[in-house]
Amino acid sequence: MTEPLTLKRFLELAGAYGGVIARWPEADRYAALLLARDPAAMVILAEASMLDDALDAWRVPGPVDTLREAVLAAAPAPVSSFTIKPPLWWSGLGIAAALAGAAVGSAAVAMVAPTETSGGGTSFGDVLGQES
Repeated sequence: MTEPLTLKRFLELAGAYGGVIARWPEADRYAALLLARDPAAMVILAEASMLDDALDAWRVPGPVDTLREAVLAAAPAPVSSFTIKPPLWWSGLGIAAALAGAAVGSAAVAMVAPTETSGGGTSFGDVLGQES
C-alpha cells in the first residue's frame, strides 16, 4: 500500500512531470490520483497543464538567410582533387609476392612423394593396375 502524498510533494511532481498524472512515476500515480480530488491539487494540475500547453506551442524560429550566407562565406574552400597515389613500385611488389607464392606452391607439390601402401598401391590408389 502506498502512503498518501503531501501537497508539497504533489507540487514537486507536477513541476517536474507536468499536469498529466499518467506521465508521473508509476509509484506515485495512484496516490496522486487520490490527491487530485483536492481543490488545491486541482489548481496545481491546472497551472502545470497551462505550462505544458505553453511549452508544447513554443517553436524555435529558423535561421535567417544572412546567417546562412555568413557561414558559407566563412567556410574554407573545397580541395579540388586530393588523392593519394601509391608509389609505382608497390605494384611490382605485389607481382613479386604472387610469383613467389606460385613458386613455393610448386616446390611443395614436387617435394611430396606418394607413399606406398601394402600391396604395391600408393596413397593415390593402385597406379600400376596390379591386383593383390
